[in-house]
Amino acid sequence: MGLLIVLGLKRYARLAGAEELLWLLGPTARWAGMLLKVSFFYESGVGFVNRSLRFIIAPECAGLRFLMIAFLMLCWSFVHRMGSLQKGLLWTLLSLPVSCMVTVFVNGIRIALAILLPPLLSGPEGGKGGITSGQLHTAIGTMVYFLSLLALYRIGDGISRKIAGMEKERSFLSRLLPVVWYLGPVLGFPLLSRMAYGDFADFAGYELPVLLVCGSVLLILGLLALSKKRFLRLYRNERRGKGFFMSYRT
Repeated sequence: MGLLIVLGLKRYARLAGAEELLWLLGPTARWAGMLLKVSFFYESGVGFVNRSLRFIIAPECAGLRFLMIAFLMLCWSFVHRMGSLQKGLLWTLLSLPVSCMVTVFVNGIRIALAILLPPLLSGPEGGKGGITSGQLHTAIGTMVYFLSLLALYRIGDGISRKIAGMEKERSFLSRLLPVVWYLGPVLGFPLLSRMAYGDFADFAGYELPVLLVCGSVLLILGLLALSKKRFLRLYRNERRGKGFFMSYRT
């Protein structure tokens, strides 16, 4: 059922313009405007515009791809834990509005950062340290969407485990799944298309920033996790009277 919904959304996204996407663009523009303390005004057939910022929230900015990824991830990763057909159906149906709300929230933040960060990162002559505006835009979107998907997976995992009465599990696979959910459609499909047509002309404009940002995020999160484990180990040893903190006091 989840796959049918996504296929329907994909077909809808291919044909939809600004008017058809008002249900997603409108809340996103209002939320981004609140974050930036500005107003975006709707222009028919174009999207939401702020002329002083020279920025348009167009149909391409609606975040439909993130919505579909989030929805499929929530459905296919956790629906098997529900234990009954009724609960599974309810989980699937609720995953759609949840994904819509998360998309609006995350997309508004992404748009606000896409407006705020480029001027801050520009050098004295307007350069960005060798990074093009397209690469910077891709990097900002990747960072926000990737971190949000990781957080959404952890929340969905925790809620579904409580419903199923399962104990918390910290397996390597459970940590890897949200990475696969994001990189599969965002990076895997474009790479396969490039390989099929032998076209790698703009690889540095899209795929490379995605790889660098995702790799950096995973590296930082991994280092934080290792630091947390080390701190907890030291703390437990200190409680037993034979750790670093005890020796430091003496």
